[in-house]
Amino acid sequence: MQALQETGSGDEYLTYKESFRIYENDKGGISRARSDKNREIVDRANSLITPYKKFNIDSIEIEPIPVDHSLPGVCGFVIHTSKGSIGYTADLRFHGRRKSETEKFVEKCASSDLDHILCEGTRIDEPTSTTEFQVEKDIEDIVNSTKNLVVTSYPTRDLDRLLSFYNAAKETDRYLAIDLKQAYLLKLFASSQSYSGIYPKVDDPLIKIYLSRKSWGLVDKDRDYWTDKIILEDYDSWEREFVGMNNSIDYRDVSSKQKDYMFYCSDFKLQELIDVRPSGDSSYIRSSTEPFDDEMRLDQERIKRWLIHFGLLSKEEGWNVTHVSGHGSKDQIKHVVQETKAKNLIPIHTVHEEYFNKWHDSVTKVEMNGSLTI
Repeated sequence: MQALQETGSGDEYLTYKESFRIYENDKGGISRARSDKNREIVDRANSLITPYKKFNIDSIEIEPIPVDHSLPGVCGFVIHTSKGSIGYTADLRFHGRRKSETEKFVEKCASSDLDHILCEGTRIDEPTSTTEFQVEKDIEDIVNSTKNLVVTSYPTRDLDRLLSFYNAAKETDRYLAIDLKQAYLLKLFASSQSYSGIYPKVDDPLIKIYLSRKSWGLVDKDRDYWTDKIILEDYDSWEREFVGMNNSIDYRDVSSKQKDYMFYCSDFKLQELIDVRPSGDSSYIRSSTEPFDDEMRLDQERIKRWLIHFGLLSKEEGWNVTHVSGHGSKDQIKHVVQETKAKNLIPIHTVHEEYFNKWHDSVTKVEMNGSLTI
């Protein structure tokens, strides 16, 4: 939430500024606050939950149980009420780095005599899934067959995927160049009691922090003329601590030593390739979900054209895709349904309820915008 608030586009998760506020002006009158200067910052009343530690909302007792997903921190829940118990899977899978956590959730549901389970089915129509460890191996193989720069794209906040690229970088003797948002995430997670030590630190020897030109374009200018103070002013406050770090780099470093880098470049930052100028025998690895609607398909075609323009693709050739979803496939969801042993099943996050009907004798369908009393 802190990363989303600090690095996002104005959403307020931990604090907020009152949208309407009045104050006494210099003339002794009352004015409405129109600038941040006269609007007070207020802390939101967030309550943090601890994995496996029960908590209550009024008379309802809730057990949060971590599950494996593409983003860290996801929990399923077992909810105990005076009228019975409910399980909620959240988004879960068994093919990531924390398979054992999902198994523990299923075991807890099975021992809780659930009256209902709300079960996700995002990928229930896909029979099986490969694993995050296979993605890591695919990345390593592609990098080993690439002479020069490896450009990568993967979800910014998927730290398990970042870890796959990091491990591949270690095995192939390259640096992983990440962007500032990922650097900020690694900094935050390094200070977490639950996640410290799982992901690389921001100052890890294999991590390089890529500094883009920003709006003033001063990153490559003469530091004797353009002072550090002026250069820092071109960056947001949360970015500035990374500008002066020993492992910060810019396009000149990547461009001049392309065989040394795996360079993270999201779909929204393709303009960085104008400066980086990938050499021949470079490659591109795409590690994100396949498009599932017309808008996403058009976006992907646009991205391909840009990559062809920069010489990373030759028409459709060289489009290296390796990815696993944060959601379980049919065999995994079937295992959840059968092993949790709930009396009633409520499918959520799916358009394929027919599979659930095959696996459970009592299925309650939820209608969009409808309500369900249980």
